[in-house]
Amino acid sequence: MNVSEYEEMYKLETFYWWFVARRKLLASIIKEISASGPSSILDVGCGTGINYSVLSKFGDAVSSDASEEAVEFSRRRGVTSLVRSRVESLSFASSSFDVITALDVLEHIDNDLAALEELRRIMKDRGLLVITVPAYGFLWSEHDEALHHRRRYAASELRNKLTRAGFEVERITYFITFLFFPILIMRFFNSLFKKSVHPKTSHIILPAWLNRLLIWVLDFERVLLNWINFPFGVSLVCLARKSNRLSDGAAVSESWRPVPIIRDRYDDRARDNESRTLH
Repeated sequence: MNVSEYEEMYKLETFYWWFVARRKLLASIIKEISASGPSSILDVGCGTGINYSVLSKFGDAVSSDASEEAVEFSRRRGVTSLVRSRVESLSFASSSFDVITALDVLEHIDNDLAALEELRRIMKDRGLLVITVPAYGFLWSEHDEALHHRRRYAASELRNKLTRAGFEVERITYFITFLFFPILIMRFFNSLFKKSVHPKTSHIILPAWLNRLLIWVLDFERVLLNWINFPFGVSLVCLARKSNRLSDGAAVSESWRPVPIIRDRYDDRARDNESRTLH
């Protein structure tokens, strides 16, 4: 990503509806899977580091990103456990983490299967991988180009790649479903009337009341995820567990039981740490 995109992300992540909703979903998932006790958690492709404020509440959290700019922005947020490393060749010993999060990361990587295999390597036996990725190739837009995406995913593609890499998919569902058609229409018209010379993201600053409304809509989706999986949406959310054996490439079963996602409140502010050294 360009430096300007990191700067925009750094400014928007604390209040913009899309980032807030994803962070609330992350907090719900991690709270549920960490109920048995603290975990060792790695956030790969951490961006500007805001998810550390969530993950560090549930265990020993480490953030990692390949970008020097991302590492610097993460330092500004007070992230204390920080490593600069590419997802395809992470500088961690094998079987190091109970939980790994890769939130909107795989779509940036040329060889996403190699990245998944590397995540499996550093994950403890029966460890859990939490993934979000953008959904559907037909939603491709200037926004994807600005963020240097390589692809968008269908659920079947993501399931099969995880299986090939040695994971067992426990749950996969679409997210941002209620806003799917407005976003589809907006991207269609933006593509018809594109005027910018260089790609730009579609982060539109909304009136405060509308931003709050969209957060509320996605809060409602998050509640519904306690009982159902959504059949379509703008994003995909997946929970996959490290398998004891590598797959022969067979597809994952289409039937799966929803893993409960607990509603919760959390403090979204990053910790105020004086130490900002790179570990």
